Amino acid sequence: MHKKPVAAVINFCTNESRFLQVCIEQARLFAQQIIIPVCDHFFDGKPENGELLDQIYRSFPDCLFVQYPYIRDKVPREWKNSSHFWHSFSRYLAVQHLDPSIETILFLDADEVADGEMFAQWLDNSDYHQHTVLKLANYWYFREPRYQALMWEDSIVLAQRRALNASMLMHEREREAIYELLPGPKRRGVTSPEGEPMFHHFSWVRTKEEMLKKVGSWGHRKDRDWIAQVEEEFSAPFRGTDFVHGYQYKSVEPKFDIRLDPTPFTPILPQPASLKKLTYAQTSRLLKGGNRSFWGYISRLFS
Repeated sequence: MHKKPVAAVINFCTNESRFLQVCIEQARLFAQQIIIPVCDHFFDGKPENGELLDQIYRSFPDCLFVQYPYIRDKVPREWKNSSHFWHSFSRYLAVQHLDPSIETILFLDADEVADGEMFAQWLDNSDYHQHTVLKLANYWYFREPRYQALMWEDSIVLAQRRALNASMLMHEREREAIYELLPGPKRRGVTSPEGEPMFHHFSWVRTKEEMLKKVGSWGHRKDRDWIAQVEEEFSAPFRGTDFVHGYQYKSVEPKFDIRLDPTPFTPILPQPASLKKLTYAQTSRLLKGGNRSFWGYISRLFS
């Protein structure tokens, strides 16, 4: 299978560990490069699981991991109260480490898994390269991998590298802003030729404890009283709808082997093969920009 000059950028923290292996396995079927940005803290400021991260880094030698420190006090003033800053900053850092040959970037979160063979065939036969940006349809799941929403979403973005700039990547609306701000031609809700989504979003496939951890540490934690809603959800068996969007569901045979028990990783190297660790000083310079404005600084870096 011939791979196109496409990179998969996968936002990741260890709260999404159970999805990472299958996400990487499927991305390998179409991506020339896989970059995974990782913060050394969760976005609520709590330290990451360093031991687990080390196992993961040594388990996927073909992926480039870019780890950066959490420096809350250096975040520009206009972003101090933004819940989305670190999500966007992760993608921005990943783009800085693309191979020169990469033309197109697929922006994923670790719980968004491609049907790798289907997407590779689509890349071979579609006119994606004639679009500045595409939003790709995905199935959405809640509580267990067998509960699939009847409503589709299109959170995944495929963008031409040449068209991107720093302000788009750092926008508070994240991937939605990339789609909205880029000029056409563009299209959203893109499916396979058979009219089916090529991606599966397992965002809320979690145990109660994991769901509580998710809503307590992710960038959207201040949007509403998530903890109360999680407690109410797990006070009874699945009711056929979710508290996030209110979607209705059907039961399906899971496409991938994603389980709710702990996910083991088997390191195959004594040391990480592809790990770029940014220092405090490097990250601070990116965030502060010396005496120059943040936006002007990162724009110059990007160009």
